[in-house]
Amino acid sequence: MALSARPTSSIATEITAARQADHLAFLHRVPFALDAFRLGFLTGFREDCTYQQQQYTDLDLPVGMLDNDFRNPDLDRYIERFFEYEPEVGVIGDAYDVDEVDEYVAAACEIQGSYPDADPVIVPKCQAAIHAVPDDLVVGYSRGYADRLAHEFSDPADWRGRRVHILGGSPPKQLDVIEQLTRPTLTGDPPADIVGLDWNGLHRGAQFGEFWTSDGWDDSGRDAEHMTVRKTVRHGLAQIREFWQAHGVWPESTPQEDGLELEYHGPSPTHLDGAACTECEANVWMTRRSPYIAEYDTGEICGYCSYDCYFAHRHRNNLEELAGEQSVYLPPA
Repeated sequence: MALSARPTSSIATEITAARQADHLAFLHRVPFALDAFRLGFLTGFREDCTYQQQQYTDLDLPVGMLDNDFRNPDLDRYIERFFEYEPEVGVIGDAYDVDEVDEYVAAACEIQGSYPDADPVIVPKCQAAIHAVPDDLVVGYSRGYADRLAHEFSDPADWRGRRVHILGGSPPKQLDVIEQLTRPTLTGDPPADIVGLDWNGLHRGAQFGEFWTSDGWDDSGRDAEHMTVRKTVRHGLAQIREFWQAHGVWPESTPQEDGLELEYHGPSPTHLDGAACTECEANVWMTRRSPYIAEYDTGEICGYCSYDCYFAHRHRNNLEELAGEQSVYLPPA
């Protein structure tokens, strides 16, 4: 185990740069992924999943990170998925021995041949596998839910000087890893370059009215009627962003700042399945100015005969539009 040392000015600068990630990822479905994207997270999902956005109207959310189906891995299938979604970050698979590393390295070369700016991630599951991955490729440090966590088979020194993506674990646990892999040592070991992190644990707590804070889980949302699961997850995401900004880990730029735009066109009268007002059951086509239409984060598209019906139904059921004002169609005057 490397011994810590007091950093010099040049070393401190190097460590600061090494700790700042290129991306913070959140893998989940819509509408949670939509909120994460707007807050600056890199969004995506596991290869056997999707954003489950089919129920939403004209929503095109980019896939920034593609994880592999670790319970049913298939490298050929994963490469096919990668070429389909074209993510920035791809977790190719878990390498339990050096032979598996060779397969994943070949896959990474195939991916980077077509997408040179992509970051394929190989996840070592034994100490020998860490050193078998070429230095220019990203290695995945397992910290969350996994059959074999990185600290169980390796020392921090094994990861130093490498490009590292930390897979899972709450922010305090991930911060502990970052400090272990980047702090100065008496032997002058180079810090790891923390390329990215991801954690998807917010939704589990949100189902019970709990959101994550830097002081731990807060359950004050349990008895708050206005706190939906979506609002609770979104609040936790904002807390995570503040946490990483305070520790100098939050990326210098995010997908939105890089000019990546989200395509969403909202509902229109053609999307209505029936003529009955959702609130009062009047015919929405028979009133002087209608229909009013809203698409909610539940995936429902509701039509109303008046603005009053829209407001009353939305307020009484504590509904939230999928994408704010864009999700509401107001009939022309």
